[in-house]
Amino acid sequence: MQRRELVLGAIGSACLTLTAVPVWAENVEDPYAWVVGVSNGVLDAIRADPRLQQGDQEALQALVDQHIMPNVDFPMITRMTVGPRWRKATKEERVRLQNGFEKLLMRVYSGALKTVKDNVCELRPSRNRRVSDELVVRTLLKSSGAPDIALDYRIYRNKRKNEWKIVDVNVEGIWMVENYRSQFASTLSNEGIQGLIQLLEEKSEEIVKKNQTGLSA
Repeated sequence: MQRRELVLGAIGSACLTLTAVPVWAENVEDPYAWVVGVSNGVLDAIRADPRLQQGDQEALQALVDQHIMPNVDFPMITRMTVGPRWRKATKEERVRLQNGFEKLLMRVYSGALKTVKDNVCELRPSRNRRVSDELVVRTLLKSSGAPDIALDYRIYRNKRKNEWKIVDVNVEGIWMVENYRSQFASTLSNEGIQGLIQLLEEKSEEIVKKNQTGLSA
């Protein structure tokens, strides 16, 4: 599995709320149980749906709309990825940036769906299970006959809605936001916001073609 596919597989897994989890004080879900529960829930869903295993875009879009977007603070993720230039973007440009980044991540993720076999998510061993409004939940993605993959989820509690939101994912030492921000830096510097919007659209189409070729091979 390619590293970028791992990033998307990780964030997609963490965002699809498909299983019930315990709650803690103030009726907020325990963050550790939440991350593990939703991660394993989406892995089960992928295994149960041949369309998702084949990277079907309609099936994936339905999962994104119904489960990913409500559980991820995607505006914050996009804003952190774009960096200081975000403040200079118009309202329309911000919408296009967010839509472009969402499509890019979704299509990278679709390429990882067919790699899901017997994967299971577990918490990394730790004596510290502190709960605060902002924290990193450290997990391992396990599969028989393959090395464990370290996945860290940066989450925060939305106090207004009293619920958890994901804002970043770390795959084997690489944070998604930092990784993409580095990739986009030269485009933003040389071509500005419009150049980045175009780049996002082009990369998304490239991934679609690559996935289609892989499925037909």
